[in-house]
Amino acid sequence: MESHSITNRAIERERIYIRHRVTEWQDNWPFHTHDGFEIYFFHEGQAHFIINREIYVLSPGDMLLFRGDVLHRPNPSRDVPYIRSYMNFSADYVREMVGADWHRQLMRLFANPNGLLVHWDEEEAAEIERVFREMLREQQEKAAGYEWMLQSMAAQLLIRILRKTERSGSLPAAVAPTRKERIVREILAYLDEHYRSPVSLDMLEAHAHLNKYYICHCFKEVTGMSIRQYILRRRINEAKKLLWLTDEPVEALSERLGFGYPMHFSRMFKLMTGVSPRQYRQQARAAGKVPDSGREVSR
Repeated sequence: MESHSITNRAIERERIYIRHRVTEWQDNWPFHTHDGFEIYFFHEGQAHFIINREIYVLSPGDMLLFRGDVLHRPNPSRDVPYIRSYMNFSADYVREMVGADWHRQLMRLFANPNGLLVHWDEEEAAEIERVFREMLREQQEKAAGYEWMLQSMAAQLLIRILRKTERSGSLPAAVAPTRKERIVREILAYLDEHYRSPVSLDMLEAHAHLNKYYICHCFKEVTGMSIRQYILRRRINEAKKLLWLTDEPVEALSERLGFGYPMHFSRMFKLMTGVSPRQYRQQARAAGKVPDSGREVSR
């Protein structure tokens, strides 16, 4: 089990963090954010992966690319092994290797806030796995010039992904979502627009024209958490950004984000992050970025 604060510290230290064929399991996979960008590669198992408003139904050989600052979480099945590789890297990691113009092109892969899905066939997937394995070996052994080797391999991987996405008709059609997945996508979109306001199950029932208890069942099954938990996570994530970027008083933020009473906001914020809103703001200003509390566990 690893906290995504480990990811942030690794990015701050070496600008890249690599894991290969991870098999660790946990009972609760929370929505979370972290620094940098992520390339996630699915080897084996059965899983949904939620990025912002999108729900991906994963198959072996699927790769997801997304920004770390958008809420995301896996929801794997308990019935089969869940095996994945991933790497996280800072925004400027490959720029010095490829130059500014190519860097802008490569960053287009991460432009969609709902992420990007790329599927690799069996032969391609074996090569992708080799790249992850070699990159991890370079980072662990730290032989002469390993930093440049890592940057070169990361840049080559991104260029390979870009080429694949640009080849017309090279990507298979996405798996058709089930009825439950379509319902949850609609609810996620609604919550993304209304999470700052009080949201009741009756409101969701009226919006979706479905029984509210069935909506709750679908949401829990697909995302792995309740609607109430998701709204709280969404509000706390927004609070982190606003505490860093604005001087808005905590009392005003509490009302703006739908918490009502400042005491309730402060209690929930500390429960989720380990520090009070005011302490968090101080840490964010000192660090020059949204800090991570180290409380949550990722992937």
